[in-house]
Amino acid sequence: MEKKRLENFEKIIRDICFKIKVEGRKIIKNIDISPAQFDLLQILFFRGPKRVTDLSMALGITKSTTTGLINRLEESKYLQKTKDEKDKRVTTIKITKKGENVIQEVIKARVEFMNDVLSKVENPEKLMEELENLDNIINEVRKNENK
Repeated sequence: MEKKRLENFEKIIRDICFKIKVEGRKIIKNIDISPAQFDLLQILFFRGPKRVTDLSMALGITKSTTTGLINRLEESKYLQKTKDEKDKRVTTIKITKKGENVIQEVIKARVEFMNDVLSKVENPEKLMEELENLDNIINEVRKNENK
């Protein structure tokens, strides 16, 4: 495929992702957490409890910055820290019910937004099938590149 079309394809995908993200972020404007804190909560919600190092790597930020996010979220009861019984140096971070509620509210807002979008699409089932196929191809390419 020609370079111009590939660049346009990347831009379209990036724009779609950004717009959906912005719709969800409207919810957190009414809550006392930042977008970076929200990203951390999402990781815990979808991937389960993590160590600080794992969160830092997933977010692409320093451990000290991650620790700051964690401390503020813990103060607000969005997550909790637990020391490992065997190795007190290891701390596991887990999302609380309050944190889960925030994520669920954002997902709900995104789903409502996508429902509005899909109601304007001629054949939403076909679009969903094509998007699922694209996602599978992306996963396959990523898997092959990581070998």
